[in-house]
Amino acid sequence: MITEWGRKNLRWLFEALARVLQALHLTPNAITLIGTLLSVVVAYFIMTDRLLVAGLIYFVASVTDALDGTLARMAGVRSRFGAFWDSTLDRLSEAIVVSSIGYWAALQGNMLGLAISLAALVTSFMVSYTRARAEGLGIESKVGFGTRVERFIILLIALLVGYPIVGLAVIAVLAGITTVMRIYDVWRQTRET
Repeated sequence: MITEWGRKNLRWLFEALARVLQALHLTPNAITLIGTLLSVVVAYFIMTDRLLVAGLIYFVASVTDALDGTLARMAGVRSRFGAFWDSTLDRLSEAIVVSSIGYWAALQGNMLGLAISLAALVTSFMVSYTRARAEGLGIESKVGFGTRVERFIILLIALLVGYPIVGLAVIAVLAGITTVMRIYDVWRQTRET
């Protein structure tokens, strides 16, 4: 939903930024790696209770996530390994940030916050897994509203306003619903064939 809107309406911005990166001779795979390294920095600021700074850096990290694919398309260097690298490091980046929030909650003695972090991590991974597994079966299943972009926006807002556990609770619910929707969608498609 939001992903498609962003691709249509912000394409000009991402292409302009990608041209700058191309002029700097940065590869899409390098941009993906930079985004993951920025997630480590975000995690550090979360664990040291500097949520606003973490949110601002998280925003920059997310821009790199949008730029790597744009740069690959513009430079004509899209590859199967690049797609694999991007997906793998996206999951790693998300795990680093969500786990750091769980750690932050545990430091405060907030075991419910830790449990919510784990639930958000599992359900977020299930959204990606169900799509990838469906694609492995030759089926496209992109239904739902708990995609990476939506999860990013929710977590960004939650970090900026200082309520990351609330953000992760929303993510856990939305991603859980999306997972169920995708399971049903794949069942429906496989049943029809």
